Amino acid sequence: MSGETLRVGGRSESVHQAVQWVQDYFDAEANRAAAAVAKGRPYAFPAYDRMETGSEPNELNDGDLLASVLLHVAPKLHSFLNLQAVRPDLKAVLAAIPPRLTLQDAVASGGHAVPLRRIGDLLDSPALLRGVGGTTLMKIMHHKRPLFLPLYDSRVYACYCGPGSPYPIRPSSRRTWAQFLPLLGEAMARDLDDQPDTWKVLKECAPDDVSVLRVLDVVAWTLGSRKTREP
Repeated sequence: MSGETLRVGGRSESVHQAVQWVQDYFDAEANRAAAAVAKGRPYAFPAYDRMETGSEPNELNDGDLLASVLLHVAPKLHSFLNLQAVRPDLKAVLAAIPPRLTLQDAVASGGHAVPLRRIGDLLDSPALLRGVGGTTLMKIMHHKRPLFLPLYDSRVYACYCGPGSPYPIRPSSRRTWAQFLPLLGEAMARDLDDQPDTWKVLKECAPDDVSVLRVLDVVAWTLGSRKTREP
């Protein structure tokens, strides 16, 4: 597949390059070695992906609410307190998502929209989650449902949102989180479904307990850091 191209939203890269990104990111030994040296820059695997908090699948304890720290997004004190306050709402979202349900299957059945809208509704209520943005919340929630809930940050946005073709989502200042998150889920599922053999190759470059959705995020996170957009 060295000559093939991978598409992530509106951006693209060679499969060969994407394989290298995934292999580097999920190299636990190299990441631990980088952490042990001055000015080392380890990637977040396995610290984030295998973070142990002792909670059940439908629970969110205080450790779970700090999962985003391991992806370089640290909630401030008032943000953490607001996350605690909406914990029952977040647990209700988790309870409605079977742990083995994938985003692709949920989108195919139309079952993705309600959970993603419920998360978006919380983000659209600043009085409830003041100081907590979509990046923080999705990093927390993905850790509990890595097969279903996508990660999100500005780099993912750069891959999926842009003016005109080939970007699947048009930028809009009026769009709410409750509207945006289902669109993002649909676009990601489409990428995975349209390029199954390519994503299988990339998934095989990561440990078995890492979801393909997490692999997609690593590629998008790297690809979205580039200033120049694909034509």
